[in-house]
Amino acid sequence: MSATKTQMISRRKFLQISGALAAATAVTNPCRVLYALTRDKGEITPNEIREVFSACDMCFNKCGLIAHVENDVIKKLDPNPKSLKSRGMLCARGNAGVKQLYDPDRLKYPLLRKGARGDGKWQRLSWDQALDHAAEQLDKIGKEYTRCGFLFMAGTDMQSTFVHQFAEAYGSYNVISHESNCLLSRNRAFLDTYGVMPTPDVLNCKYVIMPGANRFEALVTPDSMDLMTAKGNKSKLVVLDPRFTKTAALADEWYPIKPGTDMAFFLSLAHVIISEGLYDKTFIKEKTFGFEELREHVRQYTPQWAEKETDIPAKDIARIARELAAAAPSAMVYPGRRSSDYEDSTQIRRSYAIVNALLGNWDQEGGLQVPKKIKPGSMHIEAPFYEDNPDDRVDAGRAQ
Repeated sequence: MSATKTQMISRRKFLQISGALAAATAVTNPCRVLYALTRDKGEITPNEIREVFSACDMCFNKCGLIAHVENDVIKKLDPNPKSLKSRGMLCARGNAGVKQLYDPDRLKYPLLRKGARGDGKWQRLSWDQALDHAAEQLDKIGKEYTRCGFLFMAGTDMQSTFVHQFAEAYGSYNVISHESNCLLSRNRAFLDTYGVMPTPDVLNCKYVIMPGANRFEALVTPDSMDLMTAKGNKSKLVVLDPRFTKTAALADEWYPIKPGTDMAFFLSLAHVIISEGLYDKTFIKEKTFGFEELREHVRQYTPQWAEKETDIPAKDIARIARELAAAAPSAMVYPGRRSSDYEDSTQIRRSYAIVNALLGNWDQEGGLQVPKKIKPGSMHIEAPFYEDNPDDRVDAGRAQ
């Protein structure tokens, strides 16, 4: 953020920024299914049937799809058989996505509530009126509470990048999102350990420890389908979860671990792997630092100690550590997306990351894959600087 104080932006300038950001988002996040509805009517030919490639926006997975469009109306959504992520699949929620466009109760124009909340009274506005009203409220709140008096929330849809850019242009750093509500502790833990968030190669993994995640019920593409394939290829799945989930039911071993004690389990795994010399010595020597400090730190965390913390038998903890190391580097502690959150969730997930490092599975088949770098289009924004903004975010002091 520039250190030069900028005057409060005018409504016109505000809307210009909004329009520019929206244009940038349209370029970087094109939705070709929606494009099917916006074509010039002069381009339509009678009974025209087309296939339009796009990505599902019904959840964060963004599976590849093909929209069958007839006379500019989407009739059906099919999976894209060549999508490397969704592997030719589209779930029931994805198939229902067409209802977002054609549901009779879908909002098609701005509405302003009139009367008390819950009365169901609304006034229809033009888009100009709605933009004027939004700009006035943003300006009013910014003057009364500082720009950080406005908190922006981005969902899991393709407009998340736009919301973050819009918040920056407005002058507020109070932005929450799907990531901050769901993924942050995991991402922070792996970023602090590796410098990047890896992708688990579940398909080729021979031994998976899954703490808390429920991949056979809470679907993640391609992990859910890859885990099922891996299971068919004799991959061993060990689930730690107080609940007997569908994933636990299909696991080779399920342990109803005491809630909040996952870190104790993984510290004990590290104890066994290090004390018995089962770690990848080449990887540890060439790619890590602080190993001797880690060795000393986990010396006290024996399986017997962990049994009292987790309610998992010490003999099973020791055996699992040995089996995991024997299967390495095609073995992993599954990073998940999230499980349950506690005050020390980031440190819990750092223990996942550290055990993975001991296995030497970094960028190995069946381990944690380094994400490939893709350079997206971008738009430079010189964000305004407001001297009266508070020093801390609205969530300052909250445990992650």
